[in-house]
Amino acid sequence: MRNACLIRPFTYIFKYQKQISCCKNWQFFTLPKFILMNHNISTGLVFDQGHHDLPNFLGNCHFEIKRPCDCSMIQLHHFYLLLRKGNKVSPVNLPLKIFNAAFLAFCYNGKRLVGISAIKRPALSYLQEVHKKAGIITGIDKPFLEIGYSFTRESVRNKGISSTLKQMLLNKISDYRGIIFATTATISSQRFLVVNGFTAKGNTYQGNFDNNIIYFERTQYY
Repeated sequence: MRNACLIRPFTYIFKYQKQISCCKNWQFFTLPKFILMNHNISTGLVFDQGHHDLPNFLGNCHFEIKRPCDCSMIQLHHFYLLLRKGNKVSPVNLPLKIFNAAFLAFCYNGKRLVGISAIKRPALSYLQEVHKKAGIITGIDKPFLEIGYSFTRESVRNKGISSTLKQMLLNKISDYRGIIFATTATISSQRFLVVNGFTAKGNTYQGNFDNNIIYFERTQYY
């Protein structure tokens, strides 16, 4: 019963998937209010702590990049749980936001999900708020996507999982024309963004879950 309740938000989303047509455009979709208001999502599952010291850990991992509408309910459910484990995102409407992403990235070690990331499609109001916090005054006159929802289990960090997932995501949207941005306070993520052509803009700012966040942006032109 408990697992059924956990997956329930995604069950509703799948029910309305044909109306959403998430694979056909870059726009936001709308769902019935009873989905948007369902914030009572438990995250009380136990995550095991494994230890991996293989010489070629990434070689023993399986990576997947999928549109949310191509994922199973179980995959979406596990993505959600691992994201919540990171405790860096608000739970409000989170299943909806996950399903609204352009792409979701998964890293499995065996059958265990050990890392995630995503290309998000945030609302204009969200990007405007980020710009305000970072002291950026330029207007937003291009389409935009965000790299986010990145989390790797603590036991397998510093093995290249996050950078591999994000590189695969960037490759997936190589033909996208517009702004790609990211916000992060993590040094390794900042290095990855700089190496991949992103530029830091504005000033550091305090977020809801991190301090000294830096805004990065890359524009892909027609």
